[in-house]
Amino acid sequence: MIFEKDNLQLQLFDVLSFDDYDSLTRTKARSFCALSLRIEGDTEIDIRNETIRLTSRDLAFFPANLSYLRRSRRDRMIVFHFGVQNCVAYELEILHDFEYDRLLPLFSEALTVWREKKPGYYYRASALLYSIFAEIRAGFADASERISPPIASALREISEGYADPSLSVEALAGRAHMSDAYFRRLFKRETGVTPKRYIIDLRLEHAQSLLNAGYDTVAAVAEKVGFGDAKNFATAFKKRFGYPPSKQTYEP
Repeated sequence: MIFEKDNLQLQLFDVLSFDDYDSLTRTKARSFCALSLRIEGDTEIDIRNETIRLTSRDLAFFPANLSYLRRSRRDRMIVFHFGVQNCVAYELEILHDFEYDRLLPLFSEALTVWREKKPGYYYRASALLYSIFAEIRAGFADASERISPPIASALREISEGYADPSLSVEALAGRAHMSDAYFRRLFKRETGVTPKRYIIDLRLEHAQSLLNAGYDTVAAVAEKVGFGDAKNFATAFKKRFGYPPSKQTYEP
C-alpha cells in the first residue's frame, strides 16, 4: 500500500478542485497519479469489472496508467496530480474517513497556494503534499499499534513467509493458539481483510514486481511467490488485476 511507504519521492504537477453534480466521466490511463479528498461525495468508480463507492470524507489514491469510469451524483473534492519517482503503484487505494479533520486544512491550503501562485508557491504546495503523506503515514503507525499481538505476529509471519506454498490460515491460527474461525474474525476485524485474501494479495503484488523485471517465466514467478500451480496463479492474477500475468508491463 502506497500510504505505508516512508520514502516516496513526489513531483507535483497540479492542485485542482471539482464540484460536480450528476456527472459521468470516463478517465483514460494517465501518466500521473492522483490523490483526492472528498468533502462531499456520492460517487461510483467502475474499474476492472468492479464498482467501488466513494463518499464524503474519503481519501483516494489513483495510480498512474489506470483507466476508469466515474459516476457522480455529488462530488466535491480537492485533488493533487503528481508523479512518484521511486515507487510503482497499480491499485486504487481508498481510506474511508481517515484523519479527515487533519487532512482537510492541508488540502485546502495547498489549493489556495496553488491558485494564488505567489513567489515560491510550487515549493509550498509540494511541501504540503509531503505533509499530507506524512500525516497519513503517522495515522497508519498509530493504527498499527492498536493491532493485537497475535495478529501482529501473524502479519510478520506472512510478510516473511508468503512465498512458502505451505503457509496456511490454519497454521497461523494454531500458532496464535486460536480456533480457525476466531482467528479469521479477529484478523479481518483488525486488518479489514480475511487472512486468505491478505496472503493472496501480498503474493500477487510481489508477482507484479517479478514480472516487470522480466527475468522469469510466468510459471517461475508463480512458484517464487508461493503458488504451487501456474494455472491457479494465472486465474488469481487475472481475477485481481483484470488481465493475465503475460500482459503485465509497466511503462513509466
